[in-house]
Amino acid sequence: MRVVAALGGNAFVPPGAELTMESQFRFAREALSCLEPFLVPEVELLVTHGNGPQVGHQLARAERSRGAAYDLPLDVCVAQTQGEMGYVLARTLRELLAEGERGRAVAALVTQVEVDPADAAFRRPTKPVGPYLDGAQAEAMRRRGVAVGEEAGRGPRRLVPSPDPTGVLEAEVVRQLLALGVVVIAAGGGGVPVVRTAAGLAGVEAVVDKDLTAALLGELIGAELLVILTDVPCAYTDYRTARQAAVRRVGVARVRELLAEGHFEPGSMEPKMEACARFAERPGRRAVVCHPSALADALRGEAGTVVVPEA
Repeated sequence: MRVVAALGGNAFVPPGAELTMESQFRFAREALSCLEPFLVPEVELLVTHGNGPQVGHQLARAERSRGAAYDLPLDVCVAQTQGEMGYVLARTLRELLAEGERGRAVAALVTQVEVDPADAAFRRPTKPVGPYLDGAQAEAMRRRGVAVGEEAGRGPRRLVPSPDPTGVLEAEVVRQLLALGVVVIAAGGGGVPVVRTAAGLAGVEAVVDKDLTAALLGELIGAELLVILTDVPCAYTDYRTARQAAVRRVGVARVRELLAEGHFEPGSMEPKMEACARFAERPGRRAVVCHPSALADALRGEAGTVVVPEA
């Protein structure tokens, strides 16, 4: 079986915890230990991951060093955090595999994801990134032509576009590595967003949703299972209301209906369920959303949300 396991950025730093290199290794071990069902030789495993907290710190460093060091555009910050987190995951996975006396190779790839320059997202930046800003910082960004938006009660943050992924440049490399039995780490943070120009590829100031990229890459490599690990037990309709109800086994058409009805929170469960629907559209595939600790139960259909093709 070929599997894509998508880890959220909070797998490396839970809300409220301090982000350090030591904590990233500690939390990575906890998250990756939950992937035990996929570390057997019979499974070809691709791991993707979020990078929200890490890229936020990288952007903060870039702002503080303006004028003293060369500028770091957002695509470069994404690439740098892919390298950092790829190292954390690869080292941790090697340790876990060695403890189980499983001699599998591990490789982490800096991954570029193609987006369409005509995507409507570029005309309306909505994705908050980086640290919260004070008034002077926000005004300085606006003068540089950077979009800034206010988060209720928390202050202004930089806003960037979040276009749809249309291709993954390293997909064939991932496919070949998986066929060799290598555990692959790729598409971190949704991938480094690039567009095609007359002069070649160019990075863009954008963030691609990590779960949509995981679904696309899973399709491109012929995966049969997409697992999105998150900090809630499953998807819910009417989340955080008196009518809240768990979504268990559900077909793609019903997921589309629930998305259209606005049941899933934008920027949170909405892209996860959209990714599941895209991935499970074809026969022979399924997608699972669950808490890492419930993965084994979810694979048996006893926990989480399982999205399946229509009969």
